[in-house]
Amino acid sequence: MLKINKSYVVDQNKQAIAVQIPIAEFERIEQLISKFGLDQILESDAEDAWLNQDLSRLSEYDAYEWQAGELGSGKPVNYVEGVGLVIGEE
Repeated sequence: MLKINKSYVVDQNKQAIAVQIPIAEFERIEQLISKFGLDQILESDAEDAWLNQDLSRLSEYDAYEWQAGELGSGKPVNYVEGVGLVIGEE
């Protein structure tokens, strides 16, 4: 395991609230995160955070009324038993 020289920052109750590490070690951790693509995973988790939001009050907002031609055309979707939704060709 990676050895990290760390110092704990504590509050007045002696509870650890942060960790301090040397800048060289921080930069090495950043390189490793980027090298293994973990930065993209961390970003995608942040982008998906809205999925965990409380949507219970969503009905309080007015529905959006799409205007003719606003959506453009898409591909037809059919349900095939035993397969599920199948996107067809136009």
